Amino acid sequence: MKEIRLVLLGFGSANCALAQMLLEKSEKDASCRQCLRVATSSSGSFASELVPWKVVGIITRRHGSICVSFSSPSEEINVKDALDRIRTGGILDAALVRDTVDTSKAATTDDETTKLLKELGKTRTANIVVEAIPSNPKTNGEPAISFIRTALQAGMHVASANKCPLAHKQSDKESYFELQEIAKRKGKLYLHESAVMDGVPIFSLWNNSLQNVTCTKIRGLLNSTTTMILSRIEGHINDVPDSDGQVEHVGETFEEALEAAKRMGIVETDDSLDTDGWDAAMKLRALCVFLSSSGKLLSSEEHVVSIPPLEAVARDSIRQIDPELIRGAFRTSRKKMRSVASAELIDLASNPAIGRHQTVKTWKMSVKNEFLSQSDPLYNLNGTSSSVQFCTDTMGPISIVSQDPTLMDTAYGFFADIFWIASRG
Repeated sequence: MKEIRLVLLGFGSANCALAQMLLEKSEKDASCRQCLRVATSSSGSFASELVPWKVVGIITRRHGSICVSFSSPSEEINVKDALDRIRTGGILDAALVRDTVDTSKAATTDDETTKLLKELGKTRTANIVVEAIPSNPKTNGEPAISFIRTALQAGMHVASANKCPLAHKQSDKESYFELQEIAKRKGKLYLHESAVMDGVPIFSLWNNSLQNVTCTKIRGLLNSTTTMILSRIEGHINDVPDSDGQVEHVGETFEEALEAAKRMGIVETDDSLDTDGWDAAMKLRALCVFLSSSGKLLSSEEHVVSIPPLEAVARDSIRQIDPELIRGAFRTSRKKMRSVASAELIDLASNPAIGRHQTVKTWKMSVKNEFLSQSDPLYNLNGTSSSVQFCTDTMGPISIVSQDPTLMDTAYGFFADIFWIASRG
């Protein structure tokens, strides 16, 4: 890729963090252009080169939308000024674009966003869309799925933090499979490293390192909000030494712990998405869908994999749990209650197929409240930390931990996707 031309779809905390990271990681080339040092490989040797980057569009609902003129490919948005504008509660406007702006292309509605994405791709004004718009697992995953579809069809790569396209079906077909088919047909990449556990390299690990390995089980703490709430209820977060140096596990009520999490900014607008297991179920199903895609499980000629819908994932809520039950288990046996997401690939049936024998497999998924003993790999996770463990047919369990992640972790997922696209685009 000779130049990275970005459209930021959404300019909330995640894309703002990405913009800041891009500025901090930039180097200048001989022409004083902002560049990223991208790895390249040639004839078996590895090297790197400076690739210029710029933002050509920022599309939001609340802060306005701006785009460079399609007839002036040298234009770009002043990213630093755009960040300053958002941080001070301002609105994005033409003054942020170096040179001029085609103001008629500013977008706010979904239809206007779709039209603008089509035009950005058609005119080759942009080559990567970074998608970070709010999503709700209780809906059908829109408008994110349609925006990603439009961007790919218009000839642009996509880096997304959205779980919906991986977790939702549309018209009896997995949205993720459809989007990857479009990407392959168009010769583009649809990447999503920030969709689960912030920017922890889960998807790239499976895509690039775990070749011909079949995942058979998934288990983890995928929602950091519930981990934080349960930690505060049990008192682990609030261990306060008394005058004798002894620690009393004070603990909070559910309502107090939830309010504390809201003050930290880690609770969804609809808090039931966190507390009732929806977010964890969505991430779990996203992983199952991804791992069921071509090449992640054994050949489709040998196996047919069934993935139950999101609504079928068994979910426990943490709302009605007796705080004394949680604190009592911790005091007496040091057991911790956590909201554990788990999935297992099981044989559903075995049916004859044309010319060979096929096994029908399905993912058995759940989000359940469990008491964890000290020997459990998930036991020591508190606060906003999260973890996932994969069991495979080839290797021992593989555990990945994210310790108290920040927005910069999510931003790095985007950052890594952009680098991967640039090195192959």
